[in-house]
Amino acid sequence: MSQKTWEINGQSLELDLTDADAVERYENAFDDMNAAEKLIPKDGKASERIRACCELFKKLFDTIFGEGTSDKIFEGIPTSISAYEEIYYSFLDFARKQFDEDTKQRAARLTKYTPNRQQRRAKNAKKK
Repeated sequence: MSQKTWEINGQSLELDLTDADAVERYENAFDDMNAAEKLIPKDGKASERIRACCELFKKLFDTIFGEGTSDKIFEGIPTSISAYEEIYYSFLDFARKQFDEDTKQRAARLTKYTPNRQQRRAKNAKKK
């Protein structure tokens, strides 16, 4: 499995979190989710709050991956906040691993081309 492929509920979804357009969709999706979450009433029927929360997750994935993606991700999944959260946390783990791997790769490349202190001293000693 590629670091840029999220496998969920029989779906393989590509997301490159080093691509500015993809990151912009990701950022916008979470901004929208945070704003919409504040509009969910804290009182009233629990069933309505659960459905509203599930809709937040669906909109998040449709914004990031494209319209209709959430239908595929949640196909056969009951409208259960715990089931939706499980998928959401799976996505967060996927994104975190991708960010972490990219950071490690970038640091390794930078280290490869940046001499350390000992190498600089040896180089300077040869010049004298």
